Amino acid sequence: MKKYVVFFISLLLLFSLYSSSIVDNVKKNIYTFTLKNGLKFILYEDHSVPIATFVTYANIGSSDERIGIYGISHFLEHLAFKGTRVIGTKNYKKEKKILKKMDNVFDEILKEKDSVKPDKNKIKKLQERLSKLRKEADKYVISNEFDIILKKNGGVGLNAGTSNDYTVYYFSLPSNRIELWAYLESKRFSDPVFREFYKEKEVIKEERRLRTENSPIGKLIEEMLSVSFKEQPYHISVIGPMSNINHITRDDVKQYFREHYNANNIVIGVAGDVYLNDLKKLAKKYFSYIPAGKKSLLNYTVDPPQLGEKTTTLYEDSQPWLIIGYHCPAETHKDFIKFEIFNYLFTSGRSSRLYKKLVVKNKSAMYVGSFAGFPGTKYPSLYIIFTLPNSGHTNKELEDVIFKEIDKLKGNKISEKELESAKKRYLLNQFKELKSKQSLLIKLLSSEVINGSWERVFDFVDEVKKIGVNDMQDFVKKYFKKRFRVIAKIEKKGGKK
Repeated sequence: MKKYVVFFISLLLLFSLYSSSIVDNVKKNIYTFTLKNGLKFILYEDHSVPIATFVTYANIGSSDERIGIYGISHFLEHLAFKGTRVIGTKNYKKEKKILKKMDNVFDEILKEKDSVKPDKNKIKKLQERLSKLRKEADKYVISNEFDIILKKNGGVGLNAGTSNDYTVYYFSLPSNRIELWAYLESKRFSDPVFREFYKEKEVIKEERRLRTENSPIGKLIEEMLSVSFKEQPYHISVIGPMSNINHITRDDVKQYFREHYNANNIVIGVAGDVYLNDLKKLAKKYFSYIPAGKKSLLNYTVDPPQLGEKTTTLYEDSQPWLIIGYHCPAETHKDFIKFEIFNYLFTSGRSSRLYKKLVVKNKSAMYVGSFAGFPGTKYPSLYIIFTLPNSGHTNKELEDVIFKEIDKLKGNKISEKELESAKKRYLLNQFKELKSKQSLLIKLLSSEVINGSWERVFDFVDEVKKIGVNDMQDFVKKYFKKRFRVIAKIEKKGGKK
């Protein structure tokens, strides 16, 4: 045993030196600068291939929304691809007049729908009028011109994503087309036209139906959020309720954009074959015109500690599901990284406890996984464990095993070997993510906004070294209490297996 410990410590020292080398090589090629309007740029130089990757990180997500406009961050993300007064239109002057008429008709529809005695016949006529105006407006639209321009110039990976904490926009181009990126990206965040608004509204409604209303697991997640958070902003899904999607207007989106899409609320990341001085010149030329604005304020409404276990159960004609959540702190808290290590100890990988117990030995689960920070990490959230029962097995059976394994961790120390294995797998995964330019940029930008510095991304190496077996045992006792947990599950209708 002593020989093994000495060998393992030696191996860990070598791995630590290797990991420090990786971090140092990445950090020495990162540069930052800030324009006069407050817009910050983070550049990771890598001239190995003539490609550049770009990420625009907006410090705005569903947790920043209010009653009546839930889902608007995601809605705006869709509309950010619709072009400007120059891109995406054949004649903006004529198009603008029709857009105004459409908005006026939609306001009339909402007014009538929300009246004490809605006139269905009037609503039908107004909807028909709106439909005719949409067809008229389409004559002036060049659909997806933003994407077409990029593809003609070798652009790939154009996409975006909205979370509870932020919205990101990203794509890659040959590095000799960096000025094209600067022009297009600066214009869509300084001169946007939210055209095809009513068409995109239908797309988003269909997305909600597909991913939530017609999806058992989608419905389960919404139910779990609603019972897990009472007062803080994570209790609503990113896509928002259908009633909100139906009522959001183009003026709502314009106002939301003006409030949140400004220089102090955006951070831009560039990685690849780009030189610092070239980026500075282009940034000053194209991005200086974005209004300074203000950074979105943190929401200080945080739930008090949960007083007792909560459970929500859906009965569906579908595969049973089990999700168990425990309340965890925000990523800025010193204990958050312990939840990340706990993933590898408990569910991630073939050597983790639950995988060996449920999937390999008992064969009672088809799959088991977990992660910290559901549905976000900016505020206190959930550490969730999710699993699917195998044929002939039940959610209750899996629950009992999971709770038993957690109790074991409270009563018995984790072995040095088991902990070091979990830490090593966690570190390897982190280093793997650093190799992806897009993933690295999102990490840097997110850390800059949430943690106050992009450099905090690399703190995990030293933080992991400090975590010992006693720390992990105390951690499990502190956070994995029955009164802190939320259980969400899907059971077969009628009790059929």
